[in-house]
This record gives sequence, C-alpha cells and structure tokens, in this order.
Amino acid sequence: MRVFFALVGMFLSAGLSFAAERLVVFTPSSLGDVLSEIAMAYENRSGQKIVLSIAGTSQLARQLEAGAPADIFMSADRRWMDWAIDKSLIDEKSQVSFASNRLVLAVRSETENWADPKALLTQFPFAMGEPDSVPAGHYAREALRAKGWWSEAKSHAVYGENVRVALRRVVLGEVGAAIVYGSDIAVEPGVKSLLVFPSDSHTAIAYIVAQTENAKTGAGDFISFLTTPAAGAIFARAGFLPSQEER
Repeated sequence: MRVFFALVGMFLSAGLSFAAERLVVFTPSSLGDVLSEIAMAYENRSGQKIVLSIAGTSQLARQLEAGAPADIFMSADRRWMDWAIDKSLIDEKSQVSFASNRLVLAVRSETENWADPKALLTQFPFAMGEPDSVPAGHYAREALRAKGWWSEAKSHAVYGENVRVALRRVVLGEVGAAIVYGSDIAVEPGVKSLLVFPSDSHTAIAYIVAQTENAKTGAGDFISFLTTPAAGAIFARAGFLPSQEER
C-alpha cells in the first residue's frame, strides 16, 4: 500500500511540475496589450502559465538568434518569420497567420480633423518605425511611396525601434504625427486617427506565430487557441482585423 501511495505521489508531482512549467512567448510591441488578455484567458482555460516577452519584432528575432529561451515566436510581418525559419530557429510547419491590422496616421486628439496629412508628413517631423527592420516602418514606407510622398517625407521621419515608441512621441508632443497600427489608437486615449492608408498601398499586414525548434509541450495548443472564436473576439475588441493571409 505504501508503494502504491508513493507511486501516486510521484505522478501527482510530475503533473504539477508540468502544469507549473511556463511557456515563453516572444510578442511584438503592437500585440503586447491584447496578448496579455489572451494569455489570461488561455491560462484560465488550460491552467498553463504564459510568460510574455514584449519588444519589436526585429529585436525579438535577434534575441532568438542569440539563444534567448522562447517557446513561441510572433512576428508582425512575413519577412521576419521567414528570416527566423531560414536561421532554423522555427518549426516551419507550425506557423499560423492569426490577425491583421490597419495602417493609420495618428495625431493628438486636439488636432483639427481638417489638418492636411501630406503637410504633416512632408513639412514637419513625424514618427514611424525604422523601415528596414521594424514591420510597421516597412509598411509605412511602402504606403508613403504609393502616395508619392516618400521622397519629401523621409527627411522629416523620426525613426523608432517599435511602433509604440513612435506613438509615444506623439503623446509627448515630440512630433505632430506618427504612422502606426489602428489597434495602437485604442490603447492611447490622447490620440486619434487622421488617415487610414488604403490596404492596397502596402503589403498586407500579417501577424504570424510559430513554435521555436526547442518549444516545450503545450506550445502548439496555445497557438491553436489564437485562432479560436474566443481569441478572435478579444482581438476584434482591441482593434485588430481577421487574418488576410492563407499560408
């Protein structure tokens, strides 16, 4: 009988140890707020603990390359996910596109609605992500080129390492406008959208998630949760759009 209870104790301990093992999720800055809510919903459903590491997509990718421990990598564009796959950091078969977004010109709430977006971008300092490394910056450069504004605007651009840094510069009054995602407007009460860039003026905004090569058990279940109606409702409330990418 003592042996029986000892074995039961061993299995219970193993189960508790597994439940306590946390999944580390590398999350782009634009997803930080909504993923906190989604992680909580998932924890309540599954009992699995989620730890979010939030930074710009390019920063997260470089951390992954440097050996930072993570189970799940999220990218705000296809380019950085492909980069991580090429570096053999990601389980390519596990990748899923789960959300999209709008690209907008954000200004302070007191800015007049009739303000000229072109003037704000070609005559005064404005903020955007660094276009060669930050997904939002890459989308912004494409959109400005499509409008024929880039040649004038680029000398006025103040680059940041992620989209939230760009938006914060508007809030602090350091610049008059910033090119960010539509969902970013929802988390900053002091700003509003003056212009929504046409979706065909830039590459479709895609949020993609995948397991890392060394992911712990349970990573796949969390990824599946991101595509459920429950998670979709949370994304929608936060200003995100359904995924436009099938791959």
